[in-house]
Amino acid sequence: MAGPGVQAEELLVIVRGLVSEVPHQRALSADQVTDWVGSYSEADGRVLAGVLAVAACSESDATALEAQLNAIIQLGSLAEEGSVSHLKGLEGRPLPGILSEYVHDILHE
Repeated sequence: MAGPGVQAEELLVIVRGLVSEVPHQRALSADQVTDWVGSYSEADGRVLAGVLAVAACSESDATALEAQLNAIIQLGSLAEEGSVSHLKGLEGRPLPGILSEYVHDILHE
């Protein structure tokens, strides 16, 4: 069940971290999304899932990509199909480790 939501300023800080130029910061911000997963309203979750999906499609760092995909999975039903549709661009691409399974699970389960 969705939480009451986070303050706009907090959500903006997370989004800025998710699109940081620094891969380590992107990974940390994705981990932060996971840490606060019970705090998001439906709207917050959709925003975050969309930003995470777009970021994942152009991610060059394997650690950040894993954190982004994991965060989407942890958002559960808040990461509805429309919010994560950009991940279709990752299907069929070679990804490190089990990350293609993450993408498949997000898009097909």
